[in-house]
Parts: sequence; C-alpha cells; structure tokens
Amino acid sequence: MSDLAQSEQARGYVGTLVGESTSQEFRLAVHAGAIREQDIIAVDADLERPDTKESEQVRVWAKVQKIERLNPLFPSEAGHELAQTRTNPLDTILSFSREMVTAVCKVLGYEPRDGSGKGRLDHLRYPAQPATSAYQPKTEDLGRIVLGEMDVNRGLDLASLSNRRDIGVMVDGHAVVMRHLAILAMTGAGKSWAARRLVEQLAAKNYPIVIFDPHGDYSGLAELDRLGQKVRRYYAEFPVYEQEPETVQTVVEALSRQLSGTQEERFAILFRAAKAIASGSGCELAAQGKWFSHYLDDDNIRTYGLKPNLFLMATLVDAVCKAGKEEDAAAAEQLIEWTGQKELRISKQVAGWIEGLAGRLRATAATIWRMEQVNRRVGSGADPLPAERTALVQYGQISIVSLAGYTSDFQATIYQIVARDVFGARVSGELKWPVLFVLEEAHNFAPAHAYTEAEKLAITTTKQIAQEGRKFGVGLVLISQRPSRLDETTVSQCNSQIVMRMINPADQNFVRRAVESLGDDDIRMLSGLDDGEAILAGQMINFPVLVKMKPPASKGERQEEDAFKVLERARQESRGEAR
Repeated sequence: MSDLAQSEQARGYVGTLVGESTSQEFRLAVHAGAIREQDIIAVDADLERPDTKESEQVRVWAKVQKIERLNPLFPSEAGHELAQTRTNPLDTILSFSREMVTAVCKVLGYEPRDGSGKGRLDHLRYPAQPATSAYQPKTEDLGRIVLGEMDVNRGLDLASLSNRRDIGVMVDGHAVVMRHLAILAMTGAGKSWAARRLVEQLAAKNYPIVIFDPHGDYSGLAELDRLGQKVRRYYAEFPVYEQEPETVQTVVEALSRQLSGTQEERFAILFRAAKAIASGSGCELAAQGKWFSHYLDDDNIRTYGLKPNLFLMATLVDAVCKAGKEEDAAAAEQLIEWTGQKELRISKQVAGWIEGLAGRLRATAATIWRMEQVNRRVGSGADPLPAERTALVQYGQISIVSLAGYTSDFQATIYQIVARDVFGARVSGELKWPVLFVLEEAHNFAPAHAYTEAEKLAITTTKQIAQEGRKFGVGLVLISQRPSRLDETTVSQCNSQIVMRMINPADQNFVRRAVESLGDDDIRMLSGLDDGEAILAGQMINFPVLVKMKPPASKGERQEEDAFKVLERARQESRGEAR
C-alpha cells in the first residue's frame, strides 16, 4: 500500500470526486456503506490566490445531501423482465457485485488546512479538483468546525451529531436569547423534550426565563435539585378588569350568547362602572358589598363579598335595573357616586331591556371560575400570578405561567397582558434584567390568522417583540406542532431553528419558506427523522446539521404513558377501593 493510501486510510478515506465539481456542489464515488446522508466530510485542495498567484493549502468542508446507488450491469429492463416472469434475480447469471455508489455533496466552505481559521469557513470561489480524495475528518476537527467561532462560555450543550454520537454539538446561546429561536415539529417528535433541554442549559447560566405553559410540560423543572430554588410556578387568573370593554363583551358572547342591541350599547358603561368598584380598597369593597347584599337581599354577597370578577358586574347590573324599575333615585345616586358613571340612572324601559345581561354575566363568570380551578389544580403548589409582572423576571429565575384549563382565547389574553407589561418595562428601563419568553403552542400566541380580539392583541404583542426585542434584551422561543398555523412574519424573525420530524406537506412548505438555510434535500428528510432527531439551523450554529437531541434532566407533567399500563393501574386501584 502506498504512503498516500496509508495516509488516506488513517484519516478515514471515503471516496473520490468524480464528474463535474463546482464551488457549490460535487459528486463523490464512494464504497457502499462508507458514508450516510448528512455526514460531514472534508477534501484537501490547493487553491491559487488571485492576488499573489501562490498556492494555498485548504480543507474544503461539505455535507452529504443524498446518496445514489446504481448497478450498470442490472438495467431496469432486466428488472421488469424478472418481475413479469416472477423470477428470483439470484437464479439468474446477472451480476450484483458491480454496484456504483455516488454521494451528492453540498459545499459548506473552506478553511486553512492547518486549522488556523478557528472554525470560520470562507466561501469557496473555485471548485475542488476531480479525482481528489475525500475523507472523514478527525473528531476534534469536526467538533471545531461545527462549533465555529463561538465563544464556548456562551455555548449550550444541546445535542450530538446524529451520525457521530461521539461528537457533541453546542449552539450559540447569545443567538438563541437575543435573536429568537423556533422549535418546529409534529406531535411526539420531541419538541418539548428539546425545549426543556434548552431551558436547563440556559438556567445553568442564570438567564431569566418566563415560560407560558399550556399543558404542564415544564412542571418537572422544579423537581431538579440544581434548579429547584430557581423555579417559580404561577397559576393565572383571568384579569377581567385589565381588559378593554370590547374584549370582555366578546368573551361574554363566546361563553353565553349574543347580547341584545341595548345590552351591547350599555355594556361599556356598565363595565367601566364595575371596574371602578373593583379597583377600590379592601375596606371600600367590604362596605359596598354590605350595601349590595342588603339592597338586593343576596346571601351570596353576604357570604363571599365582592371580588374583581364578572359576578361583581352582574351584581351591579341587578342593582342598576332594580333602581331603574323602582325609580329609586337614592340608590341610583349611590351607584353614580361610587363609579362616576351618570348613565347608570336609567328608565324602567331600559332596565327591562338590560336586566337579562346579569344572567349572561353570571354564566360567563361561572365558566371562567371552572377554568381557573383546573388551572390551579394543574399548578398545584403554585403562587398566584403577581400584579406587578416584572416580579416574574429575576436573575437566575425560571417563571412558569400555567395556562392549563383555559381556552386558547384566554391563554392568548393572559400571555398578551404579561408579555406586554414585561416588554414595556424593559423599553422604559424599569426592568433591568433581560428575559427570554418561551411560548409553548406558539400558534395560539402568534397565529397566521387572528379571528378573535384576543388573538389580534396577542399577535400584535408577539410581532413587536420579534421585531424589536433584540434592542431591549427580550427574546422569544416559539414552539409549535403546527408551523403552518404560525404567523410567517414572526417566524422569519427567528434567526435560529430546531426542526424535527414533520409529515404534513403544509408544514413542510412553511418551513421551506421560513428557514432559508435549509435546502430541498433537508426538507425531504423531515418526514423520516427519528424521535429526538433534529436539524439545527440558523445563527446559533455554523451550518445546518442533523443531530440527536440530548435528553433533558427534567420530565414533563403530561408525558405520555403506556395506555394499557394506565388502565391496569386504574383497575388495581379500583379493586383496592372496593375492598
């Protein structure tokens, strides 16, 4: 064996350049099984510098996009003939040993052969020479080139190369928190797994994080010893009186039924009046509750008092209608004094038209209350969401806002209020800490088409953060199982991506448009990715790579369990209860 051959074998020879070679792509004749799709290979080349005419020794890096296998001694016509006659190919004299395997490789760039470029790849402007050998690079060289020029102190250890599990893949944490990240995958592909790994890595660097969690996927973070003191969980109550009257009216109609004409006309007045009462001090609410309970002879108010919810507005409507029907000027004046709304003085006729509103408000309030109870149960041990939203953002703190139990509209509303207040505090300088928002089920907060007022407000806030957040230290992580339902403008502002298995053609087309660094061959791979496999792309990585995400230390509260094991456990528990 020649010295050259021994050298090539020692460094992992995989094939030889054949056919046409360009600065963007070349073809490689390889031994069957020597390489796989998405492998990263290297080619040594000598390039002449245009300025000095001197030869420069470089290493050209490339990624295997696809592999083609062809047997020239087994033409397709022969195959059709064997199929027609139902003949086993092994029973013929046809040869199967002269197979030709060709790899199509995409050029990633080049660096000085001695590695002095520190992982930075320059654009190749002149192709490598055909008949040049390609080889599998050493582990240390491959790790360096994947990492690029990134400062390892801001690296996040997320994955390993899918085809080379011995090589870890770190991504640039600065690009993640400042320039936004999208994690896109179908259900069950591992997107929440990847997100928890990301959060754990950022937590190790004490970066402030606020997670909007619709399903309890992040509750397990609090159970980790190294994170337990950093994690704060919050349950969210729907802040009725922080909304515009139009928003609340939409909620009432969605959860009960359409309001009448007069009820619509008077809704904003009655809402503002109820808001004025709800904004009073504890002593004022107690005194007013006593008055309402006496005036309306309502034992519920005597027992529970007045709370800042829609039951309060229903109580106000009852009192306004009673004062109008009975022409009780004193009661009307008392209500006007508390609320500043002179329009609460109404006639008998108007009272008859709007009195049905109280029942619809109570029905809506009861529905909201039930959703809040579910939210509290899921967020057991959690604290109520603080009125001062900036308390969610502290050095090293992970704030998990539980949204379980609420409809998508309510989730969008709660998110929008919190995100708007925190972003506003960063813009004004009131909040000194930067923050990363993690939006699970992000299509509820950044929908492609906003049909409700809640969705419109949410997408407005998300777009603003996506477009301006970098200037104020507010980052976004968008996580979605239905990418095609996301707002494309917002996703386009995410300069890094983790893309996992995806079968839906609409979702694949969306990714093709939104992620410019992925080629058609990368998109075609998405439907065949295994659980936990992902393509990392964008500014957080030197170039797109296929990886296996490393497992998070935490577990999600709603991780899927074998259905038959669950059934058997329930059967055993029921037997125990029966005894």
